[in-house]
Amino acid sequence: MQAPTSLHAFISTTNSSNDKLCTSQSETSCVTSVATPATSKASLPDHQPQFHDKSRYIALGCLHLETPISIGRNPSDDTSNWIEVVFSTLPEELKLVIGKETTRLLEARWIRSFLHCPDPNSGNTMSGLLRVYLMPEDWGRRHIDRKSKSLKVALRELLAKIDTSPEAWSGNCSDGPIRHFDPWASPENVSLYYLFNKLPSPAPSAEQVNNRFSRNSVWGLLEYASSLPMENAEEAFIRGLRTKLYPYQARSASLMIQKEAAPQLQLDPRLEVRTTPTGENFYFGARDGTFIKEPRLYDTNRGGILAETMGLGKTIICLAVILATKGHRPQIPPLYRPSPPIRSRVGSLAEMAANTIGRNSIPGKAYLEQMESSDDIDLSNCKDHLEKNVPYYEIPYEVPRVNRKTRIPPPRQLIICSGTLIVVPRNLLHQWQAEICKHLVKGSLKVLVMDSKPKRAPKPKAVQGNNDWMDLRHDLPSVKALLDYDIVLFTRNRFEQEIQFDALEGGRAFAAGTASSCECPQIGPTRIRDCQCSPDNDTYETPLKKIHWLRIIIDEGHNFSSGMTNAVLVATQLEAERRWVVSGTPAKNLVGVEVDLSAFTDSSADPTRIRDLVVEQRKSFSLENDNTKSAKALGSLASNFLMVRPWCDANVDGGLEWEDYIYRHEHQYRRTYSGFSNCFLRTLEGLVVKTRPEDVERDITLPPMRHRTVYLKPCWFDKMIANLFIQVLRANAITSERTDVDYLFHKNSVKPRHSLLKNLRQSNFTWTGFSQEDVNATLETSLKYLSKEDKNCSVEDERALKESMHVISQVLQSEGWLALSQAHEVGLAVEGWPMASEESFAFTYPERPSMIGITQLVEGQAHVDGQILLEEPSDGLELIGQAAKAKLVEIQKAEDELRDKRKKQQAKDPDTAESSKAGVPSSCVGGQPLTRTTSKASTSKPAAPEPNASSTPSVARPKKRRLTLADETAQLPTHSPLSDTQIVGTTSAKLTYLMDMVTKHQADDKILIFYDGDNAAYYLAQYLEMLYINHRIYARTLDNTKRSEYVALFNEDPDVRVLLIDVACGALGLNLNAASIVLIINPINRPSIEAQAIKRAHRIGQTKEVLVETLVLEGTIEEAIFKRAQKMSRREHLEAKTLEDDAGITEIIQNAKIIPTVEGETSGRAQFALLKTPQQVFGRLGREKYHKFGQVEAKSPEKPNKRRKTKDADTVHLTGAPSTSVASSSRMSTLQSLSADTPPSSSLFGRGAVL
Repeated sequence: MQAPTSLHAFISTTNSSNDKLCTSQSETSCVTSVATPATSKASLPDHQPQFHDKSRYIALGCLHLETPISIGRNPSDDTSNWIEVVFSTLPEELKLVIGKETTRLLEARWIRSFLHCPDPNSGNTMSGLLRVYLMPEDWGRRHIDRKSKSLKVALRELLAKIDTSPEAWSGNCSDGPIRHFDPWASPENVSLYYLFNKLPSPAPSAEQVNNRFSRNSVWGLLEYASSLPMENAEEAFIRGLRTKLYPYQARSASLMIQKEAAPQLQLDPRLEVRTTPTGENFYFGARDGTFIKEPRLYDTNRGGILAETMGLGKTIICLAVILATKGHRPQIPPLYRPSPPIRSRVGSLAEMAANTIGRNSIPGKAYLEQMESSDDIDLSNCKDHLEKNVPYYEIPYEVPRVNRKTRIPPPRQLIICSGTLIVVPRNLLHQWQAEICKHLVKGSLKVLVMDSKPKRAPKPKAVQGNNDWMDLRHDLPSVKALLDYDIVLFTRNRFEQEIQFDALEGGRAFAAGTASSCECPQIGPTRIRDCQCSPDNDTYETPLKKIHWLRIIIDEGHNFSSGMTNAVLVATQLEAERRWVVSGTPAKNLVGVEVDLSAFTDSSADPTRIRDLVVEQRKSFSLENDNTKSAKALGSLASNFLMVRPWCDANVDGGLEWEDYIYRHEHQYRRTYSGFSNCFLRTLEGLVVKTRPEDVERDITLPPMRHRTVYLKPCWFDKMIANLFIQVLRANAITSERTDVDYLFHKNSVKPRHSLLKNLRQSNFTWTGFSQEDVNATLETSLKYLSKEDKNCSVEDERALKESMHVISQVLQSEGWLALSQAHEVGLAVEGWPMASEESFAFTYPERPSMIGITQLVEGQAHVDGQILLEEPSDGLELIGQAAKAKLVEIQKAEDELRDKRKKQQAKDPDTAESSKAGVPSSCVGGQPLTRTTSKASTSKPAAPEPNASSTPSVARPKKRRLTLADETAQLPTHSPLSDTQIVGTTSAKLTYLMDMVTKHQADDKILIFYDGDNAAYYLAQYLEMLYINHRIYARTLDNTKRSEYVALFNEDPDVRVLLIDVACGALGLNLNAASIVLIINPINRPSIEAQAIKRAHRIGQTKEVLVETLVLEGTIEEAIFKRAQKMSRREHLEAKTLEDDAGITEIIQNAKIIPTVEGETSGRAQFALLKTPQQVFGRLGREKYHKFGQVEAKSPEKPNKRRKTKDADTVHLTGAPSTSVASSSRMSTLQSLSADTPPSSSLFGRGAVL
């Protein structure tokens, strides 16, 4: 400690008769007379005695003076040990001691300070402590300005020196550590993932709900879940709920009602509670340096985010909330609450009671209906009075400026409504309708379904059995009609159209004071018109804005995180008392830990321990790991749609920046993102309703799930496909010498590289994109480079290139491979094909087993099965084979012409070449061509051939014949040789395994197959057709209407056994618990996407054990990438926009090894992937069930498709193709060519995938 100051102050306490400073002389200095703050009452205004009351101030802490002050004091004075220091009489020497910032704050009267006077009996006369009291900002603002920025800075500088320990406050100047005041927000140094997964489970308390109707609803839900199984759903307290809730569902629903009906006062999230050295609480705002004595409170939001983990029943929770609050109405805002009406006559008791019920938002009608049901009485007269008394209120028009010519428009009137708006993605509409029918008693809620008007269909399709209590419309009914509905179920697209109908265009919006030309009648005593105008009418105003809704629910509401979409704009313009977002993923990558563990393959591990371990591993805060976009998205939801205060208050201090408060910023002005703040945690706790997995497991146990990886040995064709891609990669790297843009892994070759690697990933199922010319070209390019004298490659590179060249040269001697590359087919190994037609069908005749393309086999099968009642069903089969081969010849010729055209274009202008990479065939970076494009069955005349069309003669085919039920059910004679025709294998190991699994399980289990790439779906659909297995395809090319229909059909129809789902569009929101087998064709390699895909089946409602299998080709690049992806950290996954961006995976691809072949596997059965159970081709059982779906949605004849010109299209569009029989046409008419360059239309491949 420094030496004491030379100033010897002699301080005496305030005396009523003499307010003078008493001084005594020290041994070495003279007497100095100084006016003291303690005796200068003029420094504190006498007319404001409240400023003398220290209890009004915040005891901030103590300031340790660098230079102690020597104090002389009379030991006989019985006074306090603390003497106030007042600025008006403060000596300059003392100003230097206490500091510049303290002096300024004293001058501005922001603080009061008291100097410690040691006990004179102790012999210590040195004072080094200065108590600081801070004036709170919520007191004394009329007299003292608290807006000065410079004083705010001075206060922050003072806070850095303050000691907040109770020991210092009591005058103990020990040498112990100083407890500094933390001027920044209290930290939550954990990740967003950790915060989300550690949120407390719902714990509703009915006692906190004052409204007795809402309180009864909470009690009813909790009792409903804990009671014995119901015998009659209509007699339960929650009338109309057919399904018994699990306890955790009832708690979540109860908490939602509690939040809606009983908002609590909560501390402004920008403030946090701090404690003074005396143990008292005060409130501190770290970002703006606010100190207040009394809490600033806001009502909690009447809504929030229902974030139960996917598969735990969020839909039924919402329906339970709606049903439990049926008839409840929103409160009229106090500012606009109308006074009791003044009548021209004395109203009847019924009229006055009805008016009181309406003004006070009492659910009178629901209560009367409950009495009618329980007591068997008729109260229709009372209900009529309630319906006649329409509760409404008025919002005066705010005029910013008034002059003589100002015309003040009439107040805006809003009608109170008990309905709930629900907005769902289009592909989930049928799922919501199905859930309503499944969980609710018929007629318990009146539902209006609003969908966009389709371009062709006359009206939307309803879920079977709900037409009489669900109204389906395209145009909104009138306001009066809307009041009768309990639920208005919107698709998001249709919801967005309301802002378009009501937009500032076409005269639909009216200037202030301008009367509308609408002549529709008014509703009751209001001025609101019961408008029947069409949206096409210029006078149309959306009726949604004329109603004060009880509730609005947004399913998959994380999409509402953007404040600029039309859906958000509509939602924010509506008046709704209660607002909910429903999403198991409220922000990107923000999911429950149990979802992440869905892809965990070790079923023997303790799930609780694994969950805790995963959460702890992702506990630490990091800006990279905790994507700031996720936290920002939550803020956008809170401020825009949910309208949570204070975040939605745009006028508060010029608007609030969410990121200023949810993070701990350790700088006064800059954002340092040093961690999340306690403000963020409290905001999350106030918004999110989510049950922890351990609490869910106490209430329900899902059937077990087994997830395993199946490693398949590739057949010869799989090996050759993999080796061809390796040869292309090696040739490109070595011949380009890994330099310039010719090199695929050059920074400027991103697009062709991603295209090639996408094709490489899909090739693990099958690939027919390589032609004989491509193989010759890559061999020629490689050989030419190796023969150069000035080549710049290592010995290892030369050896590797020669190795891959030698291996792939085998395909040029394979008749089967050459045939498949020309036909673009998956080959099937068939034994016992009819001898008379074998040559016309087989690609490798006379080699056995016969290799037949899957398309040709399906056409032949359709021909035989269509005439199975004939004495010789195979008559004419040879002609079918010849026609199929003629078609392949025509396709090949068209491809050759297209290839020649491209070569000419590239020769003319090399810069326009799609792929000019060294050693890379164009087929590697384009889409894989398929057998045909869409050719819909039509009875209209075929299009005339173009002048330059192929002159290949068509082969005459048998006449068409419509099949009968007898044809569909007939079986082959036992002695028929056609019964011996069997498929014994395929040219794809994955296809073989999938077909074994499907044929083994499809009778007892429904199956989900996740595919990546349209080619896999195309071939799978054809094979399922051949097996007569009903299926549907949920593809990204389908419109949302068709997607939702397929989901509903798969869940409800027992005959639809398989659903193929594109991973790119089928991982969110779908409930597919009808399936118990999940097959993933190619590893997804993204843990979050894989987990969400698995949760489509493993969720509430699942009654069977779920088997999940991921297929991996052994010894291939796919296996190496799969194992690398499993080892990647979450940070590495986030940093890699695509997997190929990861350095480890790039290294795997660049250093891939050739897959060796075994002698003898190039011919016979050895070249195929053999089925465990050979499959009969002709006369299979169950054909009549399959065709039921192929004919039920038959379309009317359409005009022939016009020839479509595409630039460098890989797909060949044919005209004048040979026609097929009715059986073949009905089965093949929906087959779709799905190339990467030419995306398919909404009509998809497969007679089982009828659209």
